[in-house]
Amino acid sequence: MLNKFFVNNLLLFSLIIILFIFILYSYFFASVIRTVEEDELIKKGFDPVSYVENIWESKILTTIHNDSEEITFILDQLFKNQELAEEKYGHRSGTGSFSFMVRGKAEVVSLNKKSRVGTLSIKLEKEYDSEIYITIGPVIKKDSIRDAVKFIKFNDFVNQLDFADVSRVIKVRVLNEIIGPLNLKEIAGKKINFEGAITFDRKDKIYITPTNIDFLK
Repeated sequence: MLNKFFVNNLLLFSLIIILFIFILYSYFFASVIRTVEEDELIKKGFDPVSYVENIWESKILTTIHNDSEEITFILDQLFKNQELAEEKYGHRSGTGSFSFMVRGKAEVVSLNKKSRVGTLSIKLEKEYDSEIYITIGPVIKKDSIRDAVKFIKFNDFVNQLDFADVSRVIKVRVLNEIIGPLNLKEIAGKKINFEGAITFDRKDKIYITPTNIDFLK
């Protein structure tokens, strides 16, 4: 009788077993299934230098030049209503602080190279309680440029290391191409035009990562 029951329900048991195996597979392995494009990237190995090279002038510098707002305008908006300003003008990766593309005119007050996080202290056309700096390295801590331009998105990368490497290479370009040509020894007292990005993570100190610095006559 029991054998007859199993024979009559063999198909049902087989389907149950297949379903059980499928559920186990989905639970343990589905989260690591990658697209064909992702597999190709992994096989080739992501090259952050080539990635940034392809977008440095055509997208990063151009976007900041065309789409940045006056820094005094951005700061006014942030101090007036930070949440609204962040939503309207800012961008961030994940849950970090918002970054903004900015431009402006300023006078270089002093050069600080006592630490590896070197800065130029600047005076904007409008006065604020905040201290305003342009970062000159050799260490640039913030990922302001990568996060401000909006088109470099974390979800477009296979892993977090590749995303971080993009910011690292951008900073190298800033140090070599924007900061490198400057005569820092004689920069104090000079008036400049600048373009770049800020990350608004504190109100008392604002750090600008520059993408362009021109001297005013």
